[in-house]
Amino acid sequence: MDNFEIFDNVFQTLSLMGMMVVSGAAGLKYSSRKLVVLACAYGSIMLGTLFYMLHLTIIGDIPRIFYVSEISWMAGYLFFLFLVILRQERKNVDFQPVPAMLALFTLAASVHSEVMGNSILMSLAFGVIASAIVYISSIRIRRAHLSGAHPAAFDRMMIAVVILQILVYFVSEYVSDFSTFNLYFAVDILFTLSLCSLFRMIRKEAQQP
Repeated sequence: MDNFEIFDNVFQTLSLMGMMVVSGAAGLKYSSRKLVVLACAYGSIMLGTLFYMLHLTIIGDIPRIFYVSEISWMAGYLFFLFLVILRQERKNVDFQPVPAMLALFTLAASVHSEVMGNSILMSLAFGVIASAIVYISSIRIRRAHLSGAHPAAFDRMMIAVVILQILVYFVSEYVSDFSTFNLYFAVDILFTLSLCSLFRMIRKEAQQP
């Protein structure tokens, strides 16, 4: 296969499809809403990538008019946000300056890198969702650091997923050859593996009494 972009999208689609099935099955096994929500997140991102891959394969070019993939990817992050809120366990989210600055940086980076295509509105909407994820996750990391009351591995990885998602689009602006392996694909594959790693962390939480 001489077009590495197709390989990259096939890899992400199959990986997330597998994680969707595994997460859904585990959610039913452990009666865990978190795992079911995670399965929905995987499914949404997978469907967006599947549409992108099919358009690229059949038409021979990336989608330029309709935002089918972007809407599906954004839905995935809405599920991630719901998952992050579920993990709050009814704890208040108070204002903290450092997490707030990180959230604002995430919002600005999302718009600047045009994460959701040329539509500023779509990128802004994604930025709001992503910044909320970063804000809540950063607060949980700080709480874990201060008290050691709960593990923060998932929160760190969730922030890493957001950063890698933005970085994929940032790097793509400086890459013109998508037929061979390069930095863009390295970041995108790392992003896919980071997404998949979320399952292990949520399953561990679901197994705890």
